[in-house]
Amino acid sequence: MSKALFISREDLVRYTPISGNLDFDKVVQYIEIAQDIHIHQMLGSRLYKKLQADILSNNLTGNYLILVETYIKPTLSQYALLEYLPFSQYSISNKGVFKKTSESSVILTKDDLNEMKEASRDTAQHYATRMVDYLMNYPTEFPEYLTNNKEEVHPQRDISFGGWHI
Repeated sequence: MSKALFISREDLVRYTPISGNLDFDKVVQYIEIAQDIHIHQMLGSRLYKKLQADILSNNLTGNYLILVETYIKPTLSQYALLEYLPFSQYSISNKGVFKKTSESSVILTKDDLNEMKEASRDTAQHYATRMVDYLMNYPTEFPEYLTNNKEEVHPQRDISFGGWHI
């Protein structure tokens, strides 16, 4: 079965600090991972499958188009960045795992990378909260949102990652 990604390379570059010259093949699997883990959990199975079907059939319109363009794209972009960051310095090939270096750059420390991940997580949480609030405020516009059965993923409406609350 075909699977539609909710964001494109252009969306990822637009909503994150990822450079436009990054090889998209190095990040596309992290988009799928973020979509499967985070977005599916927030939308629930029925709305997730509805959006998949509409995108694959080129029939995404109305409120569903607004949901994808305004809420899902920025949220998924941040989660994809969050999933990609720990692996961004590495290359895996048939000869092993290699850490990339460059003559004119410095590799981030673990603390620097963790700081970037936390910033991305905060941004993702902001967008995720906005998306869930939108879905909760317009339940009649998205009837699939809260109608999942026991075997399906139910939407996660509490978007919090723990940590400090000030």
